[in-house]
Amino acid sequence: MIKTRFASSALALVLGVSVLGSCVSSKKYKELEASKNALEQEKAAAQRSLEQANADLRDRDAKLAQYQQQIAQKERILNELKASVNSALAGFQEQGLTVNIKDGKVYVTMPEKLLFATGSTKVNPIGQSALGKLANAIKSQRDTEIMVEGHTDDVAVAADNVTYKDNWDLSVLRATEVTRLLINNGVPPQMVVPAGRGQFTPVAMTRTPEARQSNRRTEIILAPNFEKILQLLQNN
Repeated sequence: MIKTRFASSALALVLGVSVLGSCVSSKKYKELEASKNALEQEKAAAQRSLEQANADLRDRDAKLAQYQQQIAQKERILNELKASVNSALAGFQEQGLTVNIKDGKVYVTMPEKLLFATGSTKVNPIGQSALGKLANAIKSQRDTEIMVEGHTDDVAVAADNVTYKDNWDLSVLRATEVTRLLINNGVPPQMVVPAGRGQFTPVAMTRTPEARQSNRRTEIILAPNFEKILQLLQNN
């Protein structure tokens, strides 16, 4: 009787341990399964993030390449325009004429002595010749705005001058005269805008005769409309 009870107890203990072990194994399995699922989700999320990062990088590289291409095209347009103007005006550079690129524009700077007698608003024959050659070089550049700026020195206009009141007037009249000559030589009127700067945009700040002479100038600024030009290039 005692042996039977002992055997029953032992059997119950073994069964209990077995069931407990089974419960522990099942719990551990579920924990491992949950951990595995979490890791797989993290891996999938990391993969998606990596793919998005790579896509963003490719998009950035494509935009950078496009931007660099546009910059190169703009530089080429400006250099070709400068070369064309330089070639047309090569015979006048000894007169102090210069052609430069600045801020995405081509600047043609003509000193007073090339265009005007001191105090005059009428372009002399040499200046007329230079403006005619310039007009021939740029009149086909229909997607380029042309700003004609008149500049003076800081010497006050004589009180008895009946042609113009001050340096503002002088600079405006000179710019208008240059504009008129460009138009007469074939440049479309809608391309050209005259402006008088007076004495207020000097290239030299001192008041020496040399500085004042350099400030008396006419600047013809060629500003290509890059958006239109690049669009035309793409369509062609």
